[in-house]
Amino acid sequence: MSKKKADIESNNTDRLPLAEKIDAILNGAMQEFLTHGYAATTMDRVTAAAGVSKTTVYSYFQDKEGLFVALIERMAQEKCFAIQYPEFLQGEPRIVLHRLAKNVLEQVEQEPEFLSLVRLIIGESGRFPSLAQTFVSNVDKTALDLLSQYFADHPELNLPDAEVTARIFLGTLVHFIILQYMLHSHDILPMDGDRLINNLIDLITMNLSDNTSANQYSGTRQKSPRRKRSASGKFQMDYGSEPKQLRSIRLTDTAWKQLAELAQENNLTRSEMIEIFARKGFLPNQE
Repeated sequence: MSKKKADIESNNTDRLPLAEKIDAILNGAMQEFLTHGYAATTMDRVTAAAGVSKTTVYSYFQDKEGLFVALIERMAQEKCFAIQYPEFLQGEPRIVLHRLAKNVLEQVEQEPEFLSLVRLIIGESGRFPSLAQTFVSNVDKTALDLLSQYFADHPELNLPDAEVTARIFLGTLVHFIILQYMLHSHDILPMDGDRLINNLIDLITMNLSDNTSANQYSGTRQKSPRRKRSASGKFQMDYGSEPKQLRSIRLTDTAWKQLAELAQENNLTRSEMIEIFARKGFLPNQE
């Protein structure tokens, strides 16, 4: 490209609206970073790739590091933008978690540029650790904070640690992405994405049914008013129109708490405890 032609294109780009001008600079920077690496990329190369003047680049970005940080921040906003919508996290936990996991894998499949940038950050992290820390702060931490809050807001999942569960969920997906897409191991360690997601969700929601059944009748687990007695001193029935099935499964908060404690002492789930009671009427160690 001749200097005269480059100057004309630069002038044209400099006349773009602010948002488009910044996008042009960031796109040019991405191209140069991925082609030449972080150390070999210069602001002059970015200026030429973006088709803007050097003055324009420096008016928005002080140096190369600031430009790279802006790239990471833009990527983080694009990757985490969808899950910040309340609608994205609405629905049954299994549906929401499946939606989240599929979203992560689909973005990787549809945007190979993202993986190329991750490779670059990992490769340069030894010499430029601040770049890796910026990536973790903007991408990983944002995603983990959102996931941790989601798990904390859903006690029906009966999770012992929301933050650890968030790391297990995201870490499983990241490990799958690294093996399948970055290390080209799909032939060595084949794994279907849907199979991985379904089993991951099964593990996280394995205690969901216990709490769901407990909460289903939460309205009956309130302290009942004092029952009336007949003239003979016997209690009068006060069930009214309450279904027989509902009466039969009335359990107080204290009973559920005791059941959970017994289950924990015997390293069992509450479902397993209920099954043991139903079959034998006592615990295995009480024979």
